[in-house]
Amino acid sequence: MLVLGRVAPVAWLATGLTALVVAACGSRSADVPRVDGLAPALVVERFLQAANSDDLETMARLFGTREGSILKRDSRADVERRMYALASYLRHKDFKVEGERPVPGRLGEAVWVMVRLDLGRRQVVTPFTVVRGEGGWLIEQFDLETIARER
Repeated sequence: MLVLGRVAPVAWLATGLTALVVAACGSRSADVPRVDGLAPALVVERFLQAANSDDLETMARLFGTREGSILKRDSRADVERRMYALASYLRHKDFKVEGERPVPGRLGEAVWVMVRLDLGRRQVVTPFTVVRGEGGWLIEQFDLETIARER
């Protein structure tokens, strides 16, 4: 009987602590929208692979805004010219995704994917802004000026 008396308070304490942890986690996830960490980086990886192989169609499908791909907004000819120009700057020997950070003021809708590009002679680290668009994540912008300066 004495043993049960000791176990019961421990069990109640464990149950109470579990309830507090669950409540704290639940309220935190409601306040800060969770960002899918894998999807934005995967989009950047595919975009960079497409740039290296001059796959302008794939690049265009992965580039856009919250409203959707650039293909929905601009003519195909204009999009192809832009993607060709971007691909010429983005050609690389290798790349590494170095992490993700939420974009201040855009939590849950935009992420900075930090990428180290090996351009041959030099390496450059630059953020790619990836946004939740219609149908998934899209690259909204990246620092082309930094990449061009290192060429």
